[in-house]
Amino acid sequence: MPNSIQSIRFGRVPYGAYGDMYRDHQGLLEYLSGSIQKKVDLVLFANYGAMVQAIREGSLELAWLGPLAYLEAESALQSESGGHYELVPIVKPRRRGRSDYAAEIIVRKDSGIDTIGELAGRRLACVDTESTAGHLLAVAHLIKSGISVEDPLFQRRYFVNQYGNVVLSVLFGKYDAGAVFEGAPAVFLKGREKDRLVELNVLTRSDPVPYEPIAAVVGGRLRGPDAERFQRLFLDLEGRPELLKNLQVDGFVRASAAEYGPIREIVKLAAAVRGKESPHAVLP
Repeated sequence: MPNSIQSIRFGRVPYGAYGDMYRDHQGLLEYLSGSIQKKVDLVLFANYGAMVQAIREGSLELAWLGPLAYLEAESALQSESGGHYELVPIVKPRRRGRSDYAAEIIVRKDSGIDTIGELAGRRLACVDTESTAGHLLAVAHLIKSGISVEDPLFQRRYFVNQYGNVVLSVLFGKYDAGAVFEGAPAVFLKGREKDRLVELNVLTRSDPVPYEPIAAVVGGRLRGPDAERFQRLFLDLEGRPELLKNLQVDGFVRASAAEYGPIREIVKLAAAVRGKESPHAVLP
C-alpha cells in the first residue's frame, strides 16, 4: 500500500454496545496495525446503509459487511467508478465449525405461536432493512413457507437496530417474534439473563447462506496485493485464540464474490414486502 497512507479505516455495524465493540476489537486492531506498520482504526456505523454510503464516498478501506450490504456496495462501486474500484471479499468468519448461517425466527415459549402460520398478523422485530439474517433472509423464508406478502405481519415489522435488541424485545414480550442469526439468544443472554434462554423457542429456520464477508476496497488507497496481505493476516488468526474469542468467531476462511450471488434471489423475494411497513415501525 502507498507509504502516504497514515491509517486504514475498518468499518463495522455494532452487534452490541459501542464501548464493548471498541474493547472487543482492540486486540485485532493492534495485531493488524503491528503487522502492516500502519494504524488501523475501527469505524462504527449505526446500520449497513450508512456503511455502504461510506464505502461509496471512499471513507473506508476495509469493511465487515452483511452479505446484502456487500452486494449493494459492490454494485454501487462498479457503476459509479466505471469499474476502477472493486469491493473484494477476503475472508468470512467460521463459527461453531461452519462458514454459513441461517436466519431464525424466535418466539416466547408461552406465546401460543407454534407454527409459521400462527405468525400471521403478529408483530415481528427485525434488525434493520439491510440486515440479512435480521430481516431479508427471514422475510424471504416466511414468504416461501406460505405467508402471503399481503399479510399484516409484513406491515408490523419493527426495526430495532441490533440483534441483542431483537432478542430482548421478544424475551420481554414487546414483539411477538424476532428475526435473528442462528444461536443469537445464547450470544446475547449472558450473566444473570442466561437462565432465561429456556423462555425462548426457535419457531423456524431458513436455508443457510455464507457468513458475512470482510471486504477490501481495491483501486483507491489499497491495491490487490494489499487485499491479499489482509487476507493472510485474518487467516493467520487461527493461532491467536484470545483475539478470536473477543470477536465471537472460531476463525476465518477465504471468501469469494461468487458465493454471494444467490443472495440476490432472496432480495427479490423480500422486495415483495418493501414499503409495507407501518410508518411507526422504524425505531430510532
